[in-house]
Formats: sequence, structure tokens, C-alpha cells
Amino acid sequence: MPPKPTDKSSPPVAMTRRLAAWVNDFSISPVDATTLECARSILLDSIGCALAASADEKAQPVFHSLPRMGGTADCTIMGTRQRSSLPMAAFANGVLIRLLDLNDAYTGSRQIGHPSDNIGVALAAAEVKDRSGEDLVRAIRLGYEIYGRILDMSDPESPWDHVTVSGLVTAAVTGWLLELSTDQLTNALALAAMHCATLGEVRVGKISGAKSIANSVVVQTASMLTLLAAAGVTGPEQALEGRRGYAKLILDGVDFADFFKAEGGDRLLAVGLKQYPCFALGQGPISAAIELRKRLPRPSDIERIKIVLADTGPARLRLGDEHGRTPTSSEAADHSIYFLVAVALLDGRYGVDQLRAARWLDRDVIDLISRMEAKIDPALAPKAGLPCRVDAVLADGSHYTVERACTPGFASNPLSWDDVAAKFRTCARGVIGDEAQRDVIACVKGIEQLSSARMLLKSLVPDAPRS
Repeated sequence: MPPKPTDKSSPPVAMTRRLAAWVNDFSISPVDATTLECARSILLDSIGCALAASADEKAQPVFHSLPRMGGTADCTIMGTRQRSSLPMAAFANGVLIRLLDLNDAYTGSRQIGHPSDNIGVALAAAEVKDRSGEDLVRAIRLGYEIYGRILDMSDPESPWDHVTVSGLVTAAVTGWLLELSTDQLTNALALAAMHCATLGEVRVGKISGAKSIANSVVVQTASMLTLLAAAGVTGPEQALEGRRGYAKLILDGVDFADFFKAEGGDRLLAVGLKQYPCFALGQGPISAAIELRKRLPRPSDIERIKIVLADTGPARLRLGDEHGRTPTSSEAADHSIYFLVAVALLDGRYGVDQLRAARWLDRDVIDLISRMEAKIDPALAPKAGLPCRVDAVLADGSHYTVERACTPGFASNPLSWDDVAAKFRTCARGVIGDEAQRDVIACVKGIEQLSSARMLLKSLVPDAPRS
């Protein structure tokens, strides 16, 4: 009697290994002209945000702490003459890009986030390995794709903050730029899945400085873990799909295999650039309030204000926060829809100086906020670019309304290259000189032709130490 055939089927490939293989394939896939153009704008904008933040007093604790944290001086800290190790430079540059809340916003099907938070680690890894400008673009595109795909799988009501996704982003981007083997990259992804998570409390209530560093702490940890994986430290292959793994606990039980089924073009093309230093949902209402101010005889004539937002997870989170009306810090103020509309209406503009002046403490702002209500209108489709409306009723009964069908600067209404360059110059003024600004703009505009990313980073170092 012939023996029974044995089952020779292979066990399923672990998701970490599938993701590592996908990273290698996606990174070398063609980058079309539209994606390249968008990547240039995002890179220049992110660098500008970092340079502006390097002159802000809230960045000083980071600069003071870097020398105490040790490490080799491999990487540039933008807007300074300091250098540090890859993990610490990734942390510092990430903080700078994020600090003023002036960097980009991804508006996905479920969540809003800031993928440029991870450009700092791409710059650091590209500098360490002396990768080309084209490689830097590919790494940024890779990071944005992973960031967007996972955010689109995430629950906006999750107890985990959305910056948690940047652990996997960082491991992938850093691992690819450092040319890790598939085994090493698999371990880097597994380690990042295990050890990189941030609680959602960081973004609600009396918002603190923890919000500004949240993504960078994840990035620092993940980049350190990637270096450990490169040196041979291993991670659990079932980190993503395991019974107590990433998809079960962080993604609320989704099937991580859905990551590989995601459709649509580059997620990078779903990103908008900000005009104002505040959270993404505030961009449209600020723009509407500034226009409304031009139409009103006097802001003091306003009897009541209604702010209407699209139905998104962040909008529900913000409007459900009892502290939204009474911010007590700049981090809370730039996330308060009430403060942002009030100060834009009263001053006819909005910028960092109003945050530095603690305008949320002024009587005229507090008084106007007391006459406001904010609500969500389910009829407003968030995919159109975070539409909004600001209504004002005056004491004499007259009514004024300004609508924004799409937030200016967002994907369906993007800033031009000239707009981005102008924003960059404003951000870089006083940090690097005019010639260096021209060099940065030229490097980024021709980034795909740049033989070494180090040439770009060299232009981000001030000519002389600050006094």
C-alpha cells in the first residue's frame, strides 16, 4: 500500500517579512512627474518649517539636551551648527518640522495626520549613507505611502495616537536608506511594531509640549531599533498579525493583509500644505474668518458666531474636548477652533506672534469665544478638502457667511511652487542667508539630479553661531 502523501504546503509568510519585501519593491518602482513635483514642494515646505522653528524658544530645550544625550556627530540639525547621531538628529529635526504646527497634513479616508514629521529621519539616514537626492525622494514617497495606508486602516477613536504609525514608517525608510538586508529590515519592522506607541491623551485636554515631540519620540525609538536590527537584534515575526500584535491591539483588530490590497495612487498626492501655524482643521476656518473680518464693520458688533466643520474623527475629538474653549498654552491654542477663529476675526490675520503673545489670555478674545458655537455638519464631505463655514450675526440682525469648499493649500487646491518657495523664504529669514536660501530652493527643485543629499543639508547650516 503506497504511503499517504505528506502536506508540503509552506506556512504563511509573516506580515513583517511581507512588508519588508513590499518596501524593497515599492522603493524602486517608477516615480511619475506629478508625484515628483509634489515631493519637491513637500520637502521644501518641511525644511522651511524646521528653519522657522529653530529660532523659536520652544526648540531650545531640544538643543540644550542634545549634547547630553551623546552619540556620534553624523547628522545635521537643521538651522543650527549642532550635529548628532542618526536617532537624535531624527528626533531633533522631527521636532523642528512639527513644532510650529505649520507642516503638511494628510487627509485620508479615516484620519488626518502629518507625514512630513518623518522627513527628518529620511534626511538623517540619507546623510549617514550619502544617498542621492533621487533616493531621498524615493524614501519620502515610501514613508508617505506607509503612513497613509496604515492611517486609512486606523480607528480615529482609538486610544492610541496616530503618531504610532511612524514607528513602522521610520523602520522602513531608515532600513531602506541604510541598505539593510531583507532579514534585517524584517527585524527592524518587528521591533518598531513592538516598541513604538503613543497614547491618545497626548492630543486632548490641556495640551502640553508632549504633543510637539510625540512623533519624534516614536521616530527616535524606531531609528534606534533599526540600527539594532542592522547589528543583529531580532524581533518577533508575528509582530503585526499576532494574537497580541500590532494589528490586534493598535489597529483594533483589522487584518494587516489589507495593507497590501490598498488601492489608489500615491498617498503623497493626498497631502496638503498649511498657510497658518495650527492644526489642519483650523486652516479653512482661519481663512474664512480673515475674509469675514474684511466684510464686517467692526468685530465688536458680532452678537454670535457659528463655525461649521466637516465630519471627521479629529473634528469630533476637538469639539468633544471640554478644554477647547479655554486654551492655557500655545499647544492648546493652535488646536482650539474657537481661539483660532476669534483671533483671526479680531486681528484680521493669524501667525506665530499671536501665539507667542499668549493672545488666548486677552479679554477681547475670551469675550468673542463666549459668543461662539462650533458644530459638525455631516453633509460636508471631508474628502473635498476639509470644507467649512463661518457664520456671523451682528447686533442689528445682519448676517454674514464665508464658506470654504476646500481648505486653501490642500490637495485639491494646492499651493504653487512659487507659493511654497515664498513660504520657505519667510520661514528661513534670519536663520540662513539669502544665498543659502537660493541654494536650498535650487537643490530641492532639482532634487532628482542631486548626487548627494549632503549638499542640501550643508545649505541648512547657518554661517555663524548664534550669540
